[in-house]
Amino acid sequence: MRKPQSRARAVLAAGAAAAVAFTATACGDSGESTADLTWWHIQNEDPMKTTWAEMADEWAAEADLTVEVEPIANEAFKERLATSAQSGTLPDLYQTWGGGVLAEQVEAGLVRDITDDVDCLDKVNPITLEAYTIDDRLYAVPFDQGVVGFWYNMDLFAEAGIDTPPATWDEFLGAVEQLKAAGITPIALGGADQWPTHYYWTYLVMRTLGLDGLEAAAEAGDFSDPGFTEAGQKLADLAALEPFQEGFESATYDQADGQAALMGEGGAAMELMGQWAPQAQRDNSGTDGPGDALSFFPFPAIEGGAGTTTEFLGGGGGFAAGAESPDEVVDFMCFLLEEDNQAQVVKDGNMSTVAADPAAVVPDMNNEQQLVVDAMATATGTQLYLDQAYPPSIGSTVNEASEGLVLGEISPEDFVAMVNEAWAAEK
Repeated sequence: MRKPQSRARAVLAAGAAAAVAFTATACGDSGESTADLTWWHIQNEDPMKTTWAEMADEWAAEADLTVEVEPIANEAFKERLATSAQSGTLPDLYQTWGGGVLAEQVEAGLVRDITDDVDCLDKVNPITLEAYTIDDRLYAVPFDQGVVGFWYNMDLFAEAGIDTPPATWDEFLGAVEQLKAAGITPIALGGADQWPTHYYWTYLVMRTLGLDGLEAAAEAGDFSDPGFTEAGQKLADLAALEPFQEGFESATYDQADGQAALMGEGGAAMELMGQWAPQAQRDNSGTDGPGDALSFFPFPAIEGGAGTTTEFLGGGGGFAAGAESPDEVVDFMCFLLEEDNQAQVVKDGNMSTVAADPAAVVPDMNNEQQLVVDAMATATGTQLYLDQAYPPSIGSTVNEASEGLVLGEISPEDFVAMVNEAWAAEK
């Protein structure tokens, strides 16, 4: 089986909370629509929920078509898409993070090849297309890009006597202990969702082995290098400090009592999350979030490790088309990439893919977006989230093992054995 890129330069989209359906309908003189499109995405919180619905309305009116828009919560979306794929069909347009999940759908013949059909990519940053390119063919268009790092509350850091964000792993562990000593929860984590936890293990591997080492291991389907066990031990050491909020193991990322809400309420000093985090903090807490106190720092370096702090975990959101989708879906994809629409996407908290510099689309982007842009400007390499970069069976194993390691249910050696077994089954 072909192994998809383990090292992608594309940079996700956010998760949210409940499935709601909208229908954008426009009829011509005949009173009948000439085609129907179904569109599944995970922006089911405003402002993006309304933004996508309004764009569907506008395009449908111009095209004289019908668009059924379904915003679906992140985890429910993944389950529903997997079920749909197993049945042999996918929606006309649907959210994708690319990588191995998309590659498996392509291999099953479920995705439209848009390489020769899409003629609106001249202004798109080529880097953002890599996660959606399989065997030199394009299967999705991007709408968001960014990187994962630590979003932190500067006021809480100051309260604990921490003047600058930690630059090394040892400094990071020291900051955790300092925050705890000050009676502050160091880290918010939605442990029940698993994927937020896998960010920690992935970054520790990236800092220990570097991107080249991780890529080589993925290509070989073998994580036996001692660096993987070392990374697991470092995550176990962090967990032993009990840095997460009480009940983190049952908390999700995007619910009222979850990871994002806790950060928004000022209940924890930091979270490791992507570019969507500030808006998710506001959405899920029902507050304005930390406001000007919110800032960002890259995952710390590991002394003696092969990786650098300019190598980022990251990804973006894109839209792919089901193999049976009508031809009009390509025009709709291009409509979503028009500069006015991308400008609105940026205003709503996402990062534009239309220009290499998102500031060219929205010159007055907010400070949170500028922090991500500045981090991306320093990037010497990026790694797509492993639960998307790898085949689904491998990605889900990494997620499960990350949870087990943090809960103390498995050892770093068990982690490696689980992933190697999954790779062996995949070959």
